[in-house]
Amino acid sequence: MPAYTNTLSKSSYKSSPKKPKNVSSRKKIVNRAAKKHLGRILITASIILVSALFLGTYGLFKYLNKNFASALSVSNYSIDNDDFPSVAYITVEDFNADPIVVKKVEFFIFDKTKKEVVRYDIPLDFVAAVPGKFGQEEISRIFALGALNSKDPLVDGTNLMEKTLFKTFAYKVDKYILIDQSLEKDTDKLFNGSSVLSYLDLKEVSGISRSLHTDMTLKELYEINRFISSIPLDKKVIHNSADAFAAADEEIKELTYDSKIVSEKKNIALLNGTDFSGVATFASRVVTNMGGRVVASSNTQNTYDTSCIITDDPTSSTVAFLSRVFHITKILTKADATGFFESEIDRADITVIFGFDISGQVY
Repeated sequence: MPAYTNTLSKSSYKSSPKKPKNVSSRKKIVNRAAKKHLGRILITASIILVSALFLGTYGLFKYLNKNFASALSVSNYSIDNDDFPSVAYITVEDFNADPIVVKKVEFFIFDKTKKEVVRYDIPLDFVAAVPGKFGQEEISRIFALGALNSKDPLVDGTNLMEKTLFKTFAYKVDKYILIDQSLEKDTDKLFNGSSVLSYLDLKEVSGISRSLHTDMTLKELYEINRFISSIPLDKKVIHNSADAFAAADEEIKELTYDSKIVSEKKNIALLNGTDFSGVATFASRVVTNMGGRVVASSNTQNTYDTSCIITDDPTSSTVAFLSRVFHITKILTKADATGFFESEIDRADITVIFGFDISGQVY
């Protein structure tokens, strides 16, 4: 069998024509320019997207905050920097009912320094002393009592409930949340640590004031919610008996033993400048519950129409606390306090004189 022979020589293979060098270079230049252009587009798009997200988030926050914080009373005080803030949580059946029926009242005190929260669940049949010469009433009736013959029953009902809680616990009521029963389940979850974001239905937020009133901002509510969710169960204390309320003073003192008022160590005199009994005694409870040092609690020689605070350190945290809690705006230095003949002024660092102008606040 004849052997197969290769009849094709190397020279017989047709080689592909070589591409000109300048064509390859042009493609590389085009690709590099395209990549740069694409990069600029991506960077610009990213900036626009981030800006839109920021503006959208900021706008949403402003929208939520405006609709959420439908304040019943003017309050410039922020609890963000308060180590021991408190919140009154009140649930009623229907905002439009007459009279308004209370379903639940809870009072929260937060200790940010030791990461604790104390909650007082107040039974509706609990009898409390009501400020403003109303005597004693069951908690269930106090909101309606404040709303009686009122042009704005939600405002006046809430105010009287806050004053009654202040009188009961001798502790400042910083903020409140008032809801009707349609929001009760979700608000309970909020105060148990569920996310505040799940609380707000964006489809309904514009009408949230129909079921919720508060003097808290959305940021304050978020911070309180985050604080509650961050602490363990053994740091969440709940009381629901009259005996626990009676012992509340001692518990509150344990919470506030490292407050700024304690560290300032100011000697405080509390003087009743009215003809109502018990004013200085109640004020003494308030001050000592916050860690203050009370060196005098008595009546003045004369009665006073206007309350005032007399001190040589008007910028102290203690003076700021007394002014805010007792609603006293007149603050004098000892040098300016002419016409006062109370001996306690010379002996105390701070002297508080309660006048008739705070009627209904502490008595």
